[in-house]
Amino acid sequence: MAKIGIIGWGVVGQAIGKGFETKKGNKVFWYDKYKKGPHTLDEVIKESEFIFLCLPTPMFSDGSGIDPSIMNEVVDQIAPKIVKTDKVLVVKSTIVPGTTFSYKKKYPKTNFAMNPEFLTEANALGDFLKPDRTVIGAFSQAVASRLASLYQDLYGPGSKIFITDPTTAEMVKYMSNALLATKVIFANEMYDLCTALGIKYEEVKDMVAADTRIGPSHLNVTTVRGFGGKCFPKDMVALIGFAKKRKIDASLLKTVWQKNLRIRKVRDWENIEGAVNFKKKK
Repeated sequence: MAKIGIIGWGVVGQAIGKGFETKKGNKVFWYDKYKKGPHTLDEVIKESEFIFLCLPTPMFSDGSGIDPSIMNEVVDQIAPKIVKTDKVLVVKSTIVPGTTFSYKKKYPKTNFAMNPEFLTEANALGDFLKPDRTVIGAFSQAVASRLASLYQDLYGPGSKIFITDPTTAEMVKYMSNALLATKVIFANEMYDLCTALGIKYEEVKDMVAADTRIGPSHLNVTTVRGFGGKCFPKDMVALIGFAKKRKIDASLLKTVWQKNLRIRKVRDWENIEGAVNFKKKK
Protein backbone atom coordinates (compact mmCIF):
# COMPACT_ATOMS: atom_id res chain seq x y z
CA MET A 1 0.00 0.00 0.00
CA ALA A 2 1.27 3.45 -0.93
CA LYS A 3 0.13 6.92 0.06
CA ILE A 4 0.36 9.17 -2.97
CA GLY A 5 -0.06 12.92 -3.13
CA ILE A 6 -0.92 14.81 -6.30
CA ILE A 7 -0.42 18.56 -6.60
CA GLY A 8 -2.29 19.81 -9.66
CA TRP A 9 -5.47 17.96 -10.62
CA GLY A 10 -5.36 18.48 -14.38
CA VAL A 11 -4.97 15.94 -17.19
CA VAL A 12 -1.65 14.60 -15.88
CA GLY A 13 -2.55 14.75 -12.20
CA GLN A 14 -5.85 12.97 -12.68
CA ALA A 15 -4.29 10.26 -14.85
CA ILE A 16 -1.65 9.57 -12.22
CA GLY A 17 -4.05 9.72 -9.30
CA LYS A 18 -6.73 7.55 -10.89
CA GLY A 19 -4.06 5.23 -12.23
CA PHE A 20 -2.53 4.56 -8.82
CA GLU A 21 -6.00 4.09 -7.35
CA THR A 22 -6.48 1.05 -9.59
CA LYS A 23 -3.99 -0.76 -7.35
CA LYS A 24 -5.85 -2.08 -4.32
CA GLY A 25 -4.62 -0.54 -1.10
CA ASN A 26 -3.18 2.64 -2.58
CA LYS A 27 -4.49 5.90 -1.19
CA VAL A 28 -4.42 9.10 -3.23
CA PHE A 29 -4.60 12.61 -1.78
CA TRP A 30 -4.83 15.55 -4.15
CA TYR A 31 -4.79 19.33 -4.06
CA ASP A 32 -5.32 21.93 -6.74
CA LYS A 33 -5.21 25.63 -5.97
CA TYR A 34 -7.93 26.32 -8.54
CA LYS A 35 -10.25 23.38 -7.88
CA LYS A 36 -12.40 22.40 -4.94
CA GLY A 37 -10.95 19.17 -3.64
CA PRO A 38 -11.08 16.82 -0.65
CA HIS A 39 -7.75 17.88 0.85
CA THR A 40 -5.74 20.96 1.71
CA LEU A 41 -2.13 21.32 0.63
CA ASP A 42 -0.92 20.66 4.17
CA GLU A 43 -3.06 17.51 4.39
CA VAL A 44 -1.58 16.17 1.16
CA ILE A 45 1.93 16.86 2.45
CA LYS A 46 1.21 15.23 5.81
CA GLU A 47 -0.49 12.09 4.48
CA SER A 48 1.65 11.28 1.43
CA GLU A 49 4.95 9.46 1.10
CA PHE A 50 5.28 10.37 -2.59
CA ILE A 51 4.16 13.86 -3.67
CA PHE A 52 3.82 14.24 -7.45
CA LEU A 53 4.02 17.76 -8.86
CA CYS A 54 1.78 17.97 -11.94
CA LEU A 55 1.88 21.70 -12.58
CA PRO A 56 1.82 23.90 -15.69
CA THR A 57 5.08 25.22 -17.11
CA PRO A 58 3.72 27.47 -19.88
CA MET A 59 5.77 28.90 -22.71
CA PHE A 60 6.34 32.65 -22.84
CA SER A 61 4.34 34.24 -25.65
CA ASP A 62 7.52 35.74 -27.12
CA GLY A 63 8.91 32.24 -27.68
CA SER A 64 11.93 32.77 -25.42
CA GLY A 65 11.37 29.69 -23.25
CA ILE A 66 9.06 28.43 -20.51
CA ASP A 67 7.86 29.95 -17.27
CA PRO A 68 8.76 27.73 -14.27
CA SER A 69 7.36 30.14 -11.68
CA ILE A 70 4.37 27.99 -10.68
CA MET A 71 6.58 24.95 -10.16
CA ASN A 72 9.17 27.01 -8.29
CA GLU A 73 6.53 28.47 -5.99
CA VAL A 74 5.08 25.08 -5.08
CA VAL A 75 8.52 23.55 -4.51
CA ASP A 76 9.29 26.44 -2.15
CA GLN A 77 6.03 25.74 -0.30
CA ILE A 78 6.54 22.00 0.10
CA ALA A 79 10.28 21.29 0.22
CA PRO A 80 10.98 23.03 3.57
CA LYS A 81 8.13 21.07 5.19
CA ILE A 82 9.54 17.65 4.29
CA VAL A 83 13.20 18.26 5.15
CA LYS A 84 14.84 15.24 6.79
CA THR A 85 11.80 13.01 6.21
CA ASP A 86 11.45 9.98 3.95
CA LYS A 87 8.87 11.78 1.80
CA VAL A 88 9.77 12.19 -1.88
CA LEU A 89 8.91 15.22 -4.00
CA VAL A 90 8.46 13.88 -7.53
CA VAL A 91 8.52 16.30 -10.46
CA LYS A 92 6.20 15.10 -13.25
CA SER A 93 5.96 18.36 -15.19
CA THR A 94 8.22 19.01 -18.15
CA ILE A 95 11.02 21.30 -16.99
CA VAL A 96 14.32 22.25 -18.62
CA PRO A 97 17.33 20.06 -17.83
CA GLY A 98 19.02 21.04 -14.60
CA THR A 99 15.89 22.34 -12.85
CA THR A 100 15.48 19.45 -10.42
CA PHE A 101 19.19 19.71 -9.62
CA SER A 102 18.66 23.39 -8.75
CA TYR A 103 15.86 22.37 -6.35
CA LYS A 104 18.11 19.82 -4.68
CA LYS A 105 20.87 22.39 -4.36
CA LYS A 106 18.45 24.78 -2.66
CA TYR A 107 16.95 22.09 -0.40
CA PRO A 108 19.70 19.47 0.05
CA LYS A 109 17.90 17.69 2.91
CA THR A 110 14.74 17.09 0.85
CA ASN A 111 14.25 13.99 -1.31
CA PHE A 112 13.67 14.90 -4.96
CA ALA A 113 13.04 12.81 -8.04
CA MET A 114 12.28 13.60 -11.68
CA ASN A 115 9.79 11.24 -13.30
CA PRO A 116 8.65 12.61 -16.69
CA GLU A 117 5.22 11.78 -18.06
CA PHE A 118 4.68 10.47 -21.59
CA LEU A 119 0.92 10.84 -21.82
CA THR A 120 -1.37 11.89 -24.64
CA GLU A 121 -4.23 14.14 -23.63
CA ALA A 122 -6.74 11.98 -25.53
CA ASN A 123 -5.80 8.81 -23.62
CA ALA A 124 -3.98 10.01 -20.52
CA LEU A 125 -5.19 7.35 -18.08
CA GLY A 126 -4.67 4.52 -20.57
CA ASP A 127 -1.18 5.77 -21.40
CA PHE A 128 -0.30 5.95 -17.72
CA LEU A 129 -1.51 2.42 -17.05
CA LYS A 130 0.28 0.95 -20.08
CA PRO A 131 3.48 2.95 -20.65
CA ASP A 132 6.24 2.03 -23.09
CA ARG A 133 8.70 2.83 -20.33
CA THR A 134 9.02 4.58 -16.99
CA VAL A 135 11.95 6.94 -16.42
CA ILE A 136 13.07 7.72 -12.88
CA GLY A 137 15.72 10.33 -12.21
CA ALA A 138 16.90 10.41 -8.60
CA PHE A 139 19.83 11.62 -6.53
CA SER A 140 20.09 8.42 -4.51
CA GLN A 141 19.62 4.73 -5.20
CA ALA A 142 17.33 4.49 -2.18
CA VAL A 143 14.84 7.01 -3.58
CA ALA A 144 15.08 5.49 -7.07
CA SER A 145 14.39 2.02 -5.69
CA ARG A 146 11.35 3.19 -3.75
CA LEU A 147 9.84 4.82 -6.83
CA ALA A 148 10.68 1.81 -8.98
CA SER A 149 8.92 -0.45 -6.47
CA LEU A 150 5.88 1.83 -6.55
CA TYR A 151 5.61 1.40 -10.31
CA GLN A 152 6.44 -2.31 -10.31
CA ASP A 153 3.58 -2.89 -7.88
CA LEU A 154 1.29 -1.11 -10.33
CA TYR A 155 2.59 -2.46 -13.65
CA GLY A 156 3.98 -5.84 -12.69
CA PRO A 157 7.53 -7.25 -12.65
CA GLY A 158 7.99 -7.14 -16.44
CA SER A 159 7.59 -3.37 -16.75
CA LYS A 160 10.42 -1.43 -18.39
CA ILE A 161 11.88 0.99 -15.85
CA PHE A 162 14.96 3.13 -16.41
CA ILE A 163 16.80 4.61 -13.44
CA THR A 164 19.07 7.57 -14.06
CA ASP A 165 19.86 11.04 -12.73
CA PRO A 166 17.27 13.86 -12.78
CA THR A 167 18.93 15.95 -15.50
CA THR A 168 19.06 12.96 -17.84
CA ALA A 169 15.40 12.22 -17.08
CA GLU A 170 14.49 15.82 -17.92
CA MET A 171 16.35 15.58 -21.22
CA VAL A 172 14.66 12.29 -22.14
CA LYS A 173 11.28 14.04 -22.16
CA TYR A 174 12.50 16.93 -24.29
CA MET A 175 14.31 14.74 -26.79
CA SER A 176 11.24 12.51 -27.13
CA ASN A 177 8.87 15.36 -27.88
CA ALA A 178 11.33 17.26 -30.08
CA LEU A 179 11.91 14.15 -32.18
CA LEU A 180 8.18 13.50 -32.58
CA ALA A 181 7.53 17.14 -33.48
CA THR A 182 10.31 16.96 -36.07
CA LYS A 183 8.75 13.80 -37.48
CA VAL A 184 5.45 15.64 -37.91
CA ILE A 185 7.05 18.44 -39.92
CA PHE A 186 9.07 15.95 -41.97
CA ALA A 187 5.84 14.10 -42.80
CA ASN A 188 4.22 17.36 -43.88
CA GLU A 189 7.09 18.09 -46.26
CA MET A 190 6.93 14.59 -47.72
CA TYR A 191 3.19 15.05 -48.21
CA ASP A 192 3.83 18.19 -50.26
CA LEU A 193 6.42 16.38 -52.39
CA CYS A 194 4.03 13.50 -53.03
CA THR A 195 1.29 15.93 -53.99
CA ALA A 196 3.62 17.68 -56.43
CA LEU A 197 4.48 14.30 -57.98
CA GLY A 198 0.84 13.37 -58.30
CA ILE A 199 1.19 10.28 -56.11
CA LYS A 200 -0.60 9.21 -52.94
CA TYR A 201 1.17 10.16 -49.73
CA GLU A 202 -0.82 7.55 -47.77
CA GLU A 203 0.59 4.79 -49.95
CA VAL A 204 4.15 6.05 -49.58
CA LYS A 205 3.67 6.53 -45.84
CA ASP A 206 2.39 3.01 -45.25
CA MET A 207 5.35 1.42 -47.01
CA VAL A 208 7.85 3.67 -45.23
CA ALA A 209 6.21 3.02 -41.85
CA ALA A 210 6.58 -0.73 -42.39
CA ASP A 211 10.26 -0.21 -41.59
CA THR A 212 10.44 -1.01 -37.87
CA ARG A 213 13.15 1.63 -37.44
CA ILE A 214 10.61 4.28 -38.44
CA GLY A 215 7.12 3.10 -37.48
CA PRO A 216 3.78 4.75 -38.22
CA SER A 217 3.44 7.23 -35.36
CA HIS A 218 3.23 10.96 -36.14
CA LEU A 219 3.28 10.44 -39.92
CA ASN A 220 -0.38 11.23 -40.57
CA VAL A 221 -0.99 14.51 -42.38
CA THR A 222 -4.40 16.14 -42.08
CA THR A 223 -5.97 19.37 -43.27
CA VAL A 224 -4.72 20.94 -40.03
CA ARG A 225 -1.06 21.05 -40.89
CA GLY A 226 1.92 20.86 -38.55
CA PHE A 227 1.73 20.25 -34.81
CA GLY A 228 -0.22 21.99 -32.09
CA GLY A 229 -1.66 21.16 -28.71
CA LYS A 230 -0.27 21.94 -25.31
CA CYS A 231 3.02 20.03 -25.33
CA PHE A 232 4.95 20.03 -28.61
CA PRO A 233 4.96 23.83 -29.15
CA LYS A 234 5.90 24.51 -25.53
CA ASP A 235 8.63 21.89 -25.46
CA MET A 236 10.17 22.98 -28.76
CA VAL A 237 10.30 26.59 -27.58
CA ALA A 238 11.81 25.52 -24.25
CA LEU A 239 14.51 23.39 -25.86
CA ILE A 240 15.43 26.11 -28.37
CA GLY A 241 15.64 28.68 -25.57
CA PHE A 242 17.67 26.29 -23.43
CA ALA A 243 20.16 25.75 -26.27
CA LYS A 244 20.41 29.48 -26.99
CA LYS A 245 21.33 30.27 -23.38
CA ARG A 246 24.15 27.74 -23.60
CA LYS A 247 25.25 28.95 -27.05
CA ILE A 248 24.50 25.58 -28.64
CA ASP A 249 23.58 25.41 -32.32
CA ALA A 250 19.95 24.33 -32.45
CA SER A 251 19.37 25.24 -36.10
CA LEU A 252 17.42 22.04 -36.81
CA LEU A 253 15.00 22.67 -33.95
CA LYS A 254 14.62 26.31 -35.01
CA THR A 255 13.88 25.28 -38.59
CA VAL A 256 11.25 22.79 -37.45
CA TRP A 257 9.58 25.36 -35.22
CA GLN A 258 9.62 28.12 -37.84
CA LYS A 259 8.23 25.76 -40.48
CA ASN A 260 5.45 24.81 -38.08
CA LEU A 261 4.57 28.45 -37.50
CA ARG A 262 4.33 28.95 -41.28
CA ILE A 263 2.08 25.99 -42.04
CA ARG A 264 0.00 25.86 -38.85
CA LYS A 265 -2.88 28.20 -39.58
CA VAL A 266 -4.57 27.69 -36.22
CA ARG A 267 -2.24 28.18 -33.26
CA ASP A 268 -4.47 26.29 -30.87
CA TRP A 269 -1.89 26.32 -28.08
CA GLU A 270 -2.54 30.04 -27.62
CA ASN A 271 -6.07 29.23 -26.43
CA ILE A 272 -5.26 26.24 -24.22
CA GLU A 273 -5.27 26.98 -20.51
CA GLY A 274 -1.80 26.70 -19.01
CA ALA A 275 0.02 26.44 -22.34
CA VAL A 276 1.13 30.05 -22.83
CA ASN A 277 2.03 32.85 -20.45
CA PHE A 278 1.08 36.12 -22.14
CA LYS A 279 2.49 38.22 -19.32
CA LYS A 280 5.79 39.98 -19.85
CA LYS A 281 8.80 37.91 -18.87
CA LYS A 282 10.42 39.23 -15.72
